[in-house]
Formats: sequence, C-alpha cells, structure tokens
Amino acid sequence: MEEWRLIIDRPGRGTYNMAVDLSILNSLARQACPPTLRLYSWYPPAITIGYFQRLEEEVRINKCRAAGVDVIRRVTGGGAVFHDRELTYSVFIPLSHSLALPSIRESYGLLCSPIVECLKSYGLNAHFSPVNDVLTGGAKLSGSAQTRRNGVLLQHGTLLVGADTELMFSLLNVSKEKSVAAAEGSPEGRVTSLSALLGELVLDGEFQTDLSMRLANAFAEGLGCVFVQAELSEAERREALEIEEGLFKREEWNRDRSIRPAFGAAGD
Repeated sequence: MEEWRLIIDRPGRGTYNMAVDLSILNSLARQACPPTLRLYSWYPPAITIGYFQRLEEEVRINKCRAAGVDVIRRVTGGGAVFHDRELTYSVFIPLSHSLALPSIRESYGLLCSPIVECLKSYGLNAHFSPVNDVLTGGAKLSGSAQTRRNGVLLQHGTLLVGADTELMFSLLNVSKEKSVAAAEGSPEGRVTSLSALLGELVLDGEFQTDLSMRLANAFAEGLGCVFVQAELSEAERREALEIEEGLFKREEWNRDRSIRPAFGAAGD
C-alpha cells in the first residue's frame, strides 16, 4: 500500500493554519513530500471566507474585531466558516493520482466518505450530502472546500466538536431566512456538533485524540493508504511563516484579494 504522511498539528492561529496548508500544497507540487493528511484545530477562534467571497457581505467586521476574531480569506472556495471548537482536516493529493477524481462532485463524495465512516464509529447516523457537507439527523456536522492548483488537489474541512451558534450567527452575515431557520431548528439552517450529539465529554483532550486517530484510520481505509506520522519539514515551516506574513495577514488579500499571491496560489 502507498505510504502517505500524517501530520497531527497543535492548535494554531487562523493565519498560520491557512499558510501551512498552502505551504504543504507547494511542497507537494515540488514533489518534496508525499500525499499528506493534516489534522489540526484553531486557537484563538477565527473566521475564514471563501476565495471568491466579498468580506463585507459575509462577516460583521466590527463585531469580529471587538471579539478578537481574525477573518482570513482561504485559497479554497465555499462559504464563510467560524472555526472554534472543531477538528479540521486537510488532504493533499497530486492531480496525477488516481484518487484525484476529475469530477468535483465525485471528488467531494470520495474525500468526505472517511468523515462519514468516522462518525458512524461513534454510533452516529451520518451521510454525505452533496455538494460538500456531512449531515446527521438532518443537521450539518461537517463542511468542506476544495481547490486545484499547481498540479495538486487540496481539500480541507471541519468536523464540529462544539458549536456556539449564538456567537457564530452574531459574527457571520447570515441571511434572515437562514437565521430564522436555524432558530426554529428547520433543516435549512441547522448546525449540530459532537458535543450536542454525544455529550460534553467530547470536549476533553482524550476524546479529541481518539477522534483524530479514528479520522486518520478512516482516511487510510477509505483511500487505501498507510500513514506515516511526521511533522512539517523545516522548509515547509519556514515557507508557512513567510506566506502568513506576505499573504494571510495582509488586509489587501483578506478584504478584496487585490494582491496576487506570490506563493503558488495565483489564479481564479
């Protein structure tokens, strides 16, 4: 079986987390690393917006500043996401690989299936909901986003461990219809979390370690690979810090992407 790299990272700030993902993408593009699965979390909480979104339309900027919540533009598409108590995954695959399916819809289905299997191992009735969500009991528990650049597929997404929906909806510019739907518990607006489904014990460190390993095992089985646990290379770490300062910390990028990334993320 093919050996892939598994990175289980410590919690990181939002700008650094996004920079690390781009650094790994670049590393794989240079064939300096194998296909990789990275698992990580966020501290302090942050919001990411999709590559094509307008910041002012998606978040309440002043409320985010008052709450100390950074807003960062991703290199992947999709919608705005509040990252707090969650496990985030990123998977990196060369586009030449058989697992990099040409159909975006089918690709999401393949790469989200390990999340479904991981949740099923906890007794949850989870299923994939196209285009890029995983639901249980009609509520969203995981969402993903994808980009294909420099010969590499990057898909990353969330698995909600705990969800402060009141804070989330106060920071995001959610439509009135969606806010009402969420408040009324209708399927269109429902978001749930592992703590809501399995109890508050999921918030302790031991459970989150177990969750990381179950998710990694599900990816290994679903993708037919063997993981070798490792850390970022020193070159990847250095590049991530450069990308963080040169891109994800810059207002020109986060507000309206008026600068073009100089780190392998250029292009729409």
